[in-house]
Amino acid sequence: MRSPVTRRALGRALAAAPLLAAPALAQAPWPQRPVRIVVPYSAGGPSDVVARLLAPGWAAALNQNVVVDNRPGAGGVIGTEHVARVNDGHTFLLADAPFTIAPAVQERMPYDAANEFAPVTLLGAGTMILLVHQAFPARGVSELLAAARARPEAVSFGGSGPGSLSHLLPEWLGQLGGVRFANVAYRGAAPALQDAAAGQINAVFGGLTGSLPTMQTGAVRAIGVAAEQRMPELPDVPTLREGGVDLVAANWFGILAPAATPAPVRERLAEITAAFIANPDMRQRLAGAGLEPRPTGTAPFSQLLTVEFARWAAVARAAGVRVS
Repeated sequence: MRSPVTRRALGRALAAAPLLAAPALAQAPWPQRPVRIVVPYSAGGPSDVVARLLAPGWAAALNQNVVVDNRPGAGGVIGTEHVARVNDGHTFLLADAPFTIAPAVQERMPYDAANEFAPVTLLGAGTMILLVHQAFPARGVSELLAAARARPEAVSFGGSGPGSLSHLLPEWLGQLGGVRFANVAYRGAAPALQDAAAGQINAVFGGLTGSLPTMQTGAVRAIGVAAEQRMPELPDVPTLREGGVDLVAANWFGILAPAATPAPVRERLAEITAAFIANPDMRQRLAGAGLEPRPTGTAPFSQLLTVEFARWAAVARAAGVRVS
């Protein structure tokens, strides 16, 4: 005679079912099909370059095809939303600093950046350089701030449109220095740098790769780097901290996954990425793209994201920056 199943026993059995199934799911082979790295920008830009450097390393380690999928639009929002919605365990996002800026400045977001994504690993970061037109008298950040105090909102910065990293960096610098700059919006970093070189604006923040050719012409001068230490490529340029301003920022690049992606998958990708980036040839190629390799794994990347979300929210709120 079978023993009766009580309601309490049935409840315990149902509660235990997901726990019993979890090991089986974790042991399922992965990847089961090609892996996609979604780049939320057009081909040819820094994010695209990084993704295409990374893809062959992933493919070799996973014994599976890895596809770079460019989905540009709305400053990265369209491609990012696509990854959040796909959530198939095989699609990942090549994210950069604007990922943490967008929620701080956008009136409406089609996804929850802080909660709908999970970190895989940081890949690298490009230090931001403070550049001024060659005729601008400031030789350091303290002199730049002094000029802005003497002529409120007369010292002009160019940036890649409202809410971009190159827009919020001058806002943050002004907040730290107690000054206001005139921010001029451009359609990208290149035209802003061109106008700085022509003397149409006074200053810009730029990355090394994009700025170095113009620096070498003498049209612009680097007067500070937003880094913990001086850059080996620019040993004579002091950090902003050396100039008395506690501003450290970089355009970082990292891999994110939809939040439901299993932790073992994310951790495996983090390990594969760290091993690949440890290769001297890969490190040299990343450096050629203006990036300092910084593979960190899931936990440190999560900490960085938390800091970045809070930082840019505070900067944007203080500056009153909102983009509809």
